[in-house]
Amino acid sequence: MDLTIWLHNNPYQNKAEAKPHSDAILQQLLQNTLNTSKTLTIHKNDHGKPFVNEAVYFSHSNCRNLHAYVISTTAEVGVDVEYMRPNHAFQKLADRYFSHDELAAMQPLAAAARRSMFYQLWTLKEAWCKLDGGNLWSYLNRSVLGLAQGQSAVMPDKHIKTTQDIAGYACAVACAQPFNRIWINHLA
Repeated sequence: MDLTIWLHNNPYQNKAEAKPHSDAILQQLLQNTLNTSKTLTIHKNDHGKPFVNEAVYFSHSNCRNLHAYVISTTAEVGVDVEYMRPNHAFQKLADRYFSHDELAAMQPLAAAARRSMFYQLWTLKEAWCKLDGGNLWSYLNRSVLGLAQGQSAVMPDKHIKTTQDIAGYACAVACAQPFNRIWINHLA
């Protein structure tokens, strides 16, 4: 199985305008996946994870005006996308939230590589959280170092990968079943 990330540059900067636009795109992607024109009602479970009462799973992430959507008809999914800010004080966040092994792996790296690794680790954690529908703060101190280094998943029922195919952004996808590749599709 392969997964596709659908990317869209939302033209609206204001959240009040951007959200309806993003919701309409998600609705269209879900309708296309299910081959229906029926409007789908999006619900949230007790942990805030969105779902519809159909045989489809999805996740959405946005950073700045870039929105990323992942949809599957076979298993739960999670996605996270983060803009890799060049002057971001990421080390303070890493020191506060990351595991000792993650910090030790980041420490000897040059500044640019350390920044890249920080964003890889962060998106892996957030995609995992979105897959489960949990609270991000409870995932941040869990190590995903093996995943960031290209090793197989450390969790038998969760499969998480990063993609470096979005210029200037870090992105990760998590799925409840194994997947081979992440494809990127840009929406007009």
